[in-house]
Amino acid sequence: MADTEIPSPYSQFCLFKSLSFSLHEYDWYNFVEQWQSMVNVNAPLPEFTYNLVPFFSNARRLVPVFHRYMGVAHHQPDFLNTLTTVLMSTPLLIKVQALLRSPTLFSNYVVALQMDNPSASHTQVMQSLQNFLNQLSAPTRLEIQRVFAEAEASDSMGLSSSTLEIAYRVLHSDTQLYIDVLTTLQLNQTRNMPWDTVVSKIKTIVNAKKPYAWTSMDQFLKHLHWGYYHEQYNYSNGAEEYGGEYDQGEYYESDDIVEKLEGIDYQPDEQDEQELHAYSHGAGASNNINSQFSPMSSTAAISNGNNALGTSPGLAVLEDFAKLSVSDKRHAVESC
Repeated sequence: MADTEIPSPYSQFCLFKSLSFSLHEYDWYNFVEQWQSMVNVNAPLPEFTYNLVPFFSNARRLVPVFHRYMGVAHHQPDFLNTLTTVLMSTPLLIKVQALLRSPTLFSNYVVALQMDNPSASHTQVMQSLQNFLNQLSAPTRLEIQRVFAEAEASDSMGLSSSTLEIAYRVLHSDTQLYIDVLTTLQLNQTRNMPWDTVVSKIKTIVNAKKPYAWTSMDQFLKHLHWGYYHEQYNYSNGAEEYGGEYDQGEYYESDDIVEKLEGIDYQPDEQDEQELHAYSHGAGASNNINSQFSPMSSTAAISNGNNALGTSPGLAVLEDFAKLSVSDKRHAVESC
């Protein structure tokens, strides 16, 4: 891929997904926080890059790709907005990808989001997304809508994955009822609806479909209101969610993965290998990185590109990723 060619959102997602697999949960959270802080202050692009490169220490094969993307952002400042949008959407994208179980469908989903179209209105994106959802089977569409509802609830109320799982079980794993309850629950935050009114609405919804679940749901709502379920919300991608093997310090090193970073047919080119060799060998490798990403006076137009769909901690919907064994990490090529 030429240095000036703009990478697709799919390619950007593959970069961030691969990086997330190389980091512990806390480090991934810090990466996102630092990215956001640099965007929020319109940091000069070289300084922006310099502060983020250390997070690639366990994913050295991705450094040349990240370097190339920053080069694109230097020539196309709006590209950084797209990168930010994709980054903030990565956890949600991973969950949707696992549910769709089809590279073609997932690619179509990414296209429907129009993350690389800054002129697309919210209405246009929602219409495009609805057109995509209409192509799915009813069970798959419902599961995707569940992921969206969880993302919105986590975004607006800070609900953790474990709290969401409790709510789902309290409702006897009725997915549509669960979605309806989450949507209503958010009215306390999104529309400043009094808590008692929200509880009354939820009671009506639950009693209409599963009246025997109301006693447990009522107790859940009381605990939620009293802060019983309060947890520190992290931009999470830990072992529980990805099915990875993080125990006893084991985690995936993306340096061992030949990543598919430009769509389904991507293969590392000669430039990738040359850059990788330069970064991976010799005592001066780290100095070379620092010299190429050292802060300087140039600036880039960076704006907050938060995705309207939001982000959230996930539930146990990523069991497929448990297949990425430590002994044969090249299976990850097929996961993106």
